[in-house]
Amino acid sequence: MTPSLPAEIESNGLLPDVIHGYVSVTSQGGESVFQARKDALPASTEAYHATSGNRDQARRALESMRFEIIAESNIGIAIAGPPGAYEELTGGTVVTRERLLNTSAGMQRYVTHIDIVGEGQPSALAHGNAQSPTTQVEGVLIERPLQFHGVFPAPIPPSVEGFHLRVPDDVALGLSATQAHRQGRQGDGVVVAMVDSGQYPHPFFAVHHYDVRPSVAIVSGTSPTQDPVGHGTGESANIFAAAPGCVLRPYRASNNQGNLVGAIGGFLRAKADSPTPAILTNSWGGDGPFPPSGPPDEFEIAWALEIQDAIQQGIFVVFSAGNGHFSIEPQVPGVLAAGGTFMTQDYEISASNYTSGYPSPWFQVTVPDVCGLVGLRPRAQYIMLPLQPGSEIDVSESQRAFRDPGDGTASNDGWARFSGSSAAAPQIAGVAALILGAKPGLTPGQVTQALRATAIDVTSGNCHPRFNFAATPGHDAATGDGLVNASAAVQFALDNF
Repeated sequence: MTPSLPAEIESNGLLPDVIHGYVSVTSQGGESVFQARKDALPASTEAYHATSGNRDQARRALESMRFEIIAESNIGIAIAGPPGAYEELTGGTVVTRERLLNTSAGMQRYVTHIDIVGEGQPSALAHGNAQSPTTQVEGVLIERPLQFHGVFPAPIPPSVEGFHLRVPDDVALGLSATQAHRQGRQGDGVVVAMVDSGQYPHPFFAVHHYDVRPSVAIVSGTSPTQDPVGHGTGESANIFAAAPGCVLRPYRASNNQGNLVGAIGGFLRAKADSPTPAILTNSWGGDGPFPPSGPPDEFEIAWALEIQDAIQQGIFVVFSAGNGHFSIEPQVPGVLAAGGTFMTQDYEISASNYTSGYPSPWFQVTVPDVCGLVGLRPRAQYIMLPLQPGSEIDVSESQRAFRDPGDGTASNDGWARFSGSSAAAPQIAGVAALILGAKPGLTPGQVTQALRATAIDVTSGNCHPRFNFAATPGHDAATGDGLVNASAAVQFALDNF
């Protein structure tokens, strides 16, 4: 059952520099278009026509307020101008609101609207009253968002050559989550926060009835519904492959160029928001020399304490181990460090040589703790994932590189094959949601214990060549305790806690 969402919520969206709108000029019939009957249209609009003199006066007044005249009709004028011009015209305040709309592919999502509010302003969304009758303007409308009545990108991934996994079914099978799903364990209602490059409203999520809450934009001047890289959108599909009933709360920490400039701010916002998320997954981190020349620096320690603080709040925190990276995040004690295991078409498993693995030189931990499903070098083009059409990953993965022909998809179709430990982290977050859905109230340590105790041991292959540790029987630096076994982990939690 798809949960109901409020029709309108508070917005944290930023106002654009230029807003498009419309003004009605004083009518020669003496009645404003805003006073017209709501139950029937008149046989003729002539009574609402403005005289040429009134239109001239309105035009001059609008231009003096910094409006650009876009077009005119017998009744009104289409305009564009800064938010302050609308406030001068109406005496109100221009704000943003998020309203739930049906968009492409039968999908519902929150779309940012611009409204005029304040004393003397009407209650109708995006409708304002003119402040001065000398302008010959009866009222102003701000354009509401419109939707193309087409489906793009496709909700179903394209068929391409080469072995790869598809979401949700192949990933669920590889994580041993299918049995739990059949038993009704789907992580229903468990809130998973994800800080990443953004969350594009791809039809894939709507077709599967996944519960994706409105994205929160952390960086000033960015849209919460855009994902210029495609990374966050794609990797979030891994969460739902494991836990189709969970609730995703995405945080966009990228700027308009796609750079992840607000990740720490996003992490702090995610852990502070109400209700507190049960799980906070992060598919990013820094990089430094390995082995390091000394202990963590002041930045790393301060950041590690913020991460620990989230765990102490009872949040299960997941960080990706890295793809040849060495960074503080997955080493923080209490964090679940997600590494990579490659599964063949015949279900044989080995360590992924694309992901990081090492004993921490700073803390008494090994990175990773357990693994998700990840491809192999050079590009780990392993899982077909949905993303924003024409985004950075959509383009780059379709192109030839490393003597590789590309992933077989088009550069603007909203699908790409990619993975890395960035895929493992949300997969494990999804498995954690299954555990917490079956056994609410567990501590982060208990969830970690269930995951590690039931993981499938990986005994072949090596992690990334930068570290080059081998997978061996038992716990090792290449794969930790092995590939997560979702159904077994859920049962372990039920039996032992």
